[in-house]
Amino acid sequence: MNKSKRQRLDDAIARRDAAQSTVQKHQGRLSAAEDRMAEIKAECAERGVPPEKLDRAISQLELRYEKAVTSFENDIKDVEGKLAPYAKEGRA
Repeated sequence: MNKSKRQRLDDAIARRDAAQSTVQKHQGRLSAAEDRMAEIKAECAERGVPPEKLDRAISQLELRYEKAVTSFENDIKDVEGKLAPYAKEGRA
């Protein structure tokens, strides 16, 4: 089942057009990603965090968060312990 010369050419042109469309779509995505990257770099600079040190800054923030939550939990546990005697009196 041989295709005619014309059919082969038409198929090749259709494949070329599809490839061009795909390239254009990906170029648009790349452009949008580059724009977003520039926005993120500007935001990092605005916050005083160099983009190349972003992982370290995130780790530091996670550590500070963990310490703050642990401290908060300990404070609540302390308050609950101090309130425990009064809770028992209320039931009696």
